[in-house]
Amino acid sequence: MYDLHAHILPGADDGARDMEEALSMLRTAAADGIKGVAMTPHVVPGLHDNPKEKVLRLTEELRAAAAGIGIELYPASEVRLSDETPEGLKSGAVCAINGSRYVLAELPPFFDSEKIYGLMHSMREMGIVPLVAHPERNPVALEDVECLYELAAMGALMQVTAGSFLGMFGDDVKRLAVSMLERRLAHVMASDAHDNGSRPPVLSAALREVSKLIGERAAKAMVDAVPEKILKNGQVNPPEPVRPKKSLFFFSDLPFFD
Repeated sequence: MYDLHAHILPGADDGARDMEEALSMLRTAAADGIKGVAMTPHVVPGLHDNPKEKVLRLTEELRAAAAGIGIELYPASEVRLSDETPEGLKSGAVCAINGSRYVLAELPPFFDSEKIYGLMHSMREMGIVPLVAHPERNPVALEDVECLYELAAMGALMQVTAGSFLGMFGDDVKRLAVSMLERRLAHVMASDAHDNGSRPPVLSAALREVSKLIGERAAKAMVDAVPEKILKNGQVNPPEPVRPKKSLFFFSDLPFFD
């Protein structure tokens, strides 16, 4: 399994506080069967400044310290979409996922749809593929799922938090996470780990739950085949979203599961 969203870089944001905690989190991930983790510190104007050079340096330091754990580390960032995002992408200040064309993009909590669609359009014009971080937890998406269809139509992929399927963020979030599976709007599952307690870097428990809904093969693709393609800058071909009138849960024929 690969985890494309985890706050493990020591001291970079509200995740691991120091090297000791970071190493402990990586041991937890490895014990859970995760073989690679993307380092995704927050990039939020006025709150967390994590330019690419810093992310690369901290990732290399953690990689050296974690050499005996047996887990691959990949540089990345979680970018809060703002007016500053396009310039950060153009200048190379923003760290994409392992140097690929994929960028983990976080929607602001209460966003203006037209503004966000404009930012997404700018990213796509630059050849960047947004991987939207935990949209099932966003208040706007919880109020109206149509915005996720709009983002998917613009070529964005969706990353759902593993804990959302386990009810860690409440019933409403869990319902939307499951609904995204039904609607074919969920492409990657990641931990969004922040610590080793309430937000640990684990995927296996949620993988078992998702497997009950869409089958083991399709569920595994969300933590293995699709993340691996993203890390290698490969082509991800998501299925066309649907608007189910009832639970459908048939995913075995989806093209990016091959």
